[in-house]
Amino acid sequence: METDQGNTQAMVSGFGDSSSIVEGSGLAHNDTAVQTEVHQIHQENVARLSTMTEEQIQQERDKLMQTLDPSLIQFLASKKKQPTAKTQHTGDVSPLTAAGGTTDKTQGSAAGGSAVSSLTEEDRLRSLVSEQDNSEDVLLAEMDTGVPLQEQVPIQSSKDWLNMDVVEHEKLEWMKDLPAPKPGDNKGKVARFDLEGQLMCRDKDFPTHLGLHHHGDEPEVAGYTLEELFMLSRSRFPQQRVLALQVLAKIVARARNGEFTVALSGPLLPMMLESGMVFIVRFSLDENTPSLVATAVEALHSLLVLPGDELCADHVYSWYRGNEFPVLCPERGPEEEGEEEKSRDKTDQELAKEDVIKGLLRMTLLSRLRYILGVLRPDGPAVIHIVEILIRVARHSLQAAYQVLRCPHLIETVFTELLPLSWADKVCSAEKSEVHGRPLPQAMKLMRVLCTAGRNIAAILISKHSLMERIMRYTAEHPSDLELDQLEAFNLAVESLRTWATCAIYGLGCEAFRELYPVVMQTLQRLFGTLSAVGSQADPQAFQAVALFSLTEATTHTAGVAAELARLANGGGREGNHDNLPAPPINWSHVSGLLPAVQLCVKKWVTQAVSHTGQPQEVNSALVASCLHYMASYLSKLVLQPSQDTVGTLQYLEELMSQVLLPLINSDYFTLQLQKISTFSPTCQQCGTPGPRQDSPALPDLGCRKVVSRQQPWLCVHEHSPYNMVTAVYRLAVQAISIHKGLSNKLSSLVIHQHVVAFLSSWQSAPDSASYWLRFEHHLLYHIIKLFTQLVPSLPSCHPHTPLYHRTALTLLRRLLPGDEHYIHDLMSTVIFQPDFFLESRLGDPEAADLSDLLQLSADAVPTRISSAAQLSSHPSRGTLLQEAYTRLPGIRATYIQVLQGFKLDADKSRSRAMQRPHQIQSLLLPVCSGPLLPTDWVFLPLVQLHSLANSLESRGYPVESLPADVVTTVTNSLRLILMLEMWRTETLTCLTPAAKLTRLMCVFLTGSELFLDGSVHHLLSSLLRHYTQPGLLATLDFNTPIPGITSFYDLYKSLLGQYEATSFGDSLFASFVLLPLQQKFGVGFKKLLLSEHDAVFRTFPLQFQELVVPVENYLEPQETDQELLQMYLGVLLTGVVRQQWAPIFYLIMIKHITGYIFAQHSPQDTARSLLRQVMSSRNETLRQHVLHYHKVNLDARSLGFDLHPQLLPDRLQLVQDVGHM
Repeated sequence: METDQGNTQAMVSGFGDSSSIVEGSGLAHNDTAVQTEVHQIHQENVARLSTMTEEQIQQERDKLMQTLDPSLIQFLASKKKQPTAKTQHTGDVSPLTAAGGTTDKTQGSAAGGSAVSSLTEEDRLRSLVSEQDNSEDVLLAEMDTGVPLQEQVPIQSSKDWLNMDVVEHEKLEWMKDLPAPKPGDNKGKVARFDLEGQLMCRDKDFPTHLGLHHHGDEPEVAGYTLEELFMLSRSRFPQQRVLALQVLAKIVARARNGEFTVALSGPLLPMMLESGMVFIVRFSLDENTPSLVATAVEALHSLLVLPGDELCADHVYSWYRGNEFPVLCPERGPEEEGEEEKSRDKTDQELAKEDVIKGLLRMTLLSRLRYILGVLRPDGPAVIHIVEILIRVARHSLQAAYQVLRCPHLIETVFTELLPLSWADKVCSAEKSEVHGRPLPQAMKLMRVLCTAGRNIAAILISKHSLMERIMRYTAEHPSDLELDQLEAFNLAVESLRTWATCAIYGLGCEAFRELYPVVMQTLQRLFGTLSAVGSQADPQAFQAVALFSLTEATTHTAGVAAELARLANGGGREGNHDNLPAPPINWSHVSGLLPAVQLCVKKWVTQAVSHTGQPQEVNSALVASCLHYMASYLSKLVLQPSQDTVGTLQYLEELMSQVLLPLINSDYFTLQLQKISTFSPTCQQCGTPGPRQDSPALPDLGCRKVVSRQQPWLCVHEHSPYNMVTAVYRLAVQAISIHKGLSNKLSSLVIHQHVVAFLSSWQSAPDSASYWLRFEHHLLYHIIKLFTQLVPSLPSCHPHTPLYHRTALTLLRRLLPGDEHYIHDLMSTVIFQPDFFLESRLGDPEAADLSDLLQLSADAVPTRISSAAQLSSHPSRGTLLQEAYTRLPGIRATYIQVLQGFKLDADKSRSRAMQRPHQIQSLLLPVCSGPLLPTDWVFLPLVQLHSLANSLESRGYPVESLPADVVTTVTNSLRLILMLEMWRTETLTCLTPAAKLTRLMCVFLTGSELFLDGSVHHLLSSLLRHYTQPGLLATLDFNTPIPGITSFYDLYKSLLGQYEATSFGDSLFASFVLLPLQQKFGVGFKKLLLSEHDAVFRTFPLQFQELVVPVENYLEPQETDQELLQMYLGVLLTGVVRQQWAPIFYLIMIKHITGYIFAQHSPQDTARSLLRQVMSSRNETLRQHVLHYHKVNLDARSLGFDLHPQLLPDRLQLVQDVGHM
């Protein structure tokens, strides 16, 4: 015990005479008082410790270590280690020496032995205190892991280590083994990626030698976050920047391919763009380190280019109108001049957030790429990436393509280095990294994309940069003779032929075709002899053959208009702005010899396809389809030639039918192709919108991602898709029937085939979707419908399918995408309003409609129900209106074609491309594919446009007092078509809710002051209102939810009430529309609007109970409980604003709700008594009588619409007496 007490005293004496924790900084005294107070506190603590044994001190210390926060303990330990001012001043003097006072040298030397013993004791205490501090650090480390620190960092001190006798474990923590990742839910956690850009599992323990661990916030979790990669990409060390950019490039590539769609909570690409990746990559391009520049190019390529889009675009180039392509800019479309001025005022960061490509062009991307390409001369992969980046920039818009063309020395560098006219011999595979000085297929594709942008660009490339010389150089010889790798040589030949075909679409480069005509014929003969339609999908010759047929088809169109242009030039006539072009250098005689060679090929390949008994995928349908497309184009231009032999043409068509079309149509192979249409239809498979959008609005793409390929919007252009083949057959059939009507019976199976009928039924009933690739599905449907239109007049077997085809045409009309405006005009002109497609008018349907109305009227004639139709005696019957609308179909067609005049310019461009008129085609770029051309409510479009026009005139101070006759005709024809579609084609308008339809009909009342009073308009509106308020549709009517196309229904209804006050003249039809939103299920907002701002409506609202189109129960049930509304009801009744003779329906509604609330047991007594007190204090005896004696609704009581109790009920009497005594 004495030893313990002695040890305690020695330990306590080691604390010195001042505290290392308590400093007195918070005491508001002078310095002397503060030091005195601190010293007193310290002495009290030391005295307390001196009375305790060493074991008690250790127990108290352990208790503190367990109860205090570890961070606080660490803080106190650090305070203990910090030297005080006194110890810093005294140097190495021990606390014992300092406590003992100052000792001069004489005293020290006189007591030498005592000094030695004191020094030994001092060293012992110092070591003891140091061990205590070190034990605290050890305890903290052990608390974190549960493993003794000596085991985590097994280092023992040695006496041979100078001044390192104490092991400071806190400085060695970085050498510890990482703790295992904590299992748990990863939802909401930061995503981490490995060096290959793959998403890492946070729960899995990865080995540290993979280089995926670092000293970040979560050192135990492997992988790098985007924030850490962005920070690393700005490092001063090029190797770290290269690593970060490589990982970011792989992450972006995987994100664009949809690999993170399920794993991450949102799309990754928009977040990375928002974080400034564009600027990180762009700044890295300005470096001079070759490896860093190449990596930056790779990152930029991953960011801008979606490889799937380019693969699909190349795949469909030989399809019908596959050479057209939409601009890939944000949905705002190409900027106008005024918007361009605004964009110049924006910073690079603001511009890049709106449009990545435009922002990069502002940051001189093209000039830098030219420098990298021509001066730095990187390896092959980087060069290919640069060219593909230029392709993506050129696809952005016409303006971007012009910037690529006009960038100083850029195109010259591409032609000189990547499209030379001569080059060295074939290189070995080890030297393929060097691509400069050798033809590059991707560089020729860049020229094709630039030519796609516009005729002028193609002409500049041909005249200034000798593009045709390169094309002739690469196509005049067989690819095996080009001294290139065989696959590369074939790719170069294919791209050259495609570029040539693109120029020929404008009528350019045809002189070269005339010069190489023998080579073309020789190639066709070689293909006929060596190429097979079976098993040639991967044969490079097959791709060359398809590209060659695209070229011959384009030159055939150019030659087909040569006679027309020559006639116009000689006659001085002009039919368009672009007909002043000179006649092309080729005419029909230069291409007429191609048909026999092509026909030989198609006969051979069709025979091989229909006789093949193996897998259908083994048939190269692209070969057969390209030949059929060529023959359809040839026939379309043949009939325009002055030298055409009509008899010979008919004989040729019969021969074509017997030798090519009929064997193909009747084969099992073609039946299987028809069966696969639905399987490869994105619409039928409902994969037009596969999930959340993965691209960024500032960097749009066409959605061709590698993940889940069978559920993507590009399903119809899949490599095994039948759409190209089937479209070619129907297109050729349409051209053949238009020339030879006698072939109709032989082709009827194409429109009544069970697989075709099943596909049409499934397609027109599927939900709408929007994707650029759907246009190829639309092209097939358009030609199927056109063929049916040609066959139905002469083939009675087609009549049962007429409604199906008409519904399909109506559905296709609203789903057509930008670029197909011509099809809208053509369908309206030849199909939609064709009387032959409304068979119901000839099958007694109008009479059946009248009978249905009569049956419904008699069924609804019950005492407490209101008739669902107005008095039919004063209005034309629904059958009469339908029959009249049927006879006015030509006028209705003219109305809608006139309404669509806004599409005229685009329709003319679309028509020129669809009819392949080279002299009128200025560009193959299509508008932004942001959705269908027509809105879903296109049937109501005339009404909406007139309403918008009327609002615009009134806002400028020109109120619409009277309307011209053509406006009345437009509204009448629009209502007629709506009625016909609602009665006979109900499925085509199911995409609109009843609320949306009624809202658009309300526009008629808001257009002019007397439009709705016109007899025809009034009758049609009344018939449509009765239809939309049928029980089935009325149950789905909802004005509370947002209505598509309407910014605010509340504001629209407010305008409707104002219009009723001004111009209704008490019209019952107008009143019926006003009543619709006042049903109980729509809440109190509309009712309060009526009562507070438009109470003049009640003065002219004589609508009678028998004229209601909605059951009166909808206005009476459930019981109204809104106290403010009930007070407003009673207020207008007490003031006489609402009277039974002025507004009987409103009078009934208000009396019923007020009475029901006052005498209901569950109503709050204060409010109910307040309302009753106001009724009792009214001088209107009749009103008091009606409120107190109201019994139930009785519409047979013509004067009131409700019954009264003969005397006051007892409970009501008691309540009246209670209120009277208050």
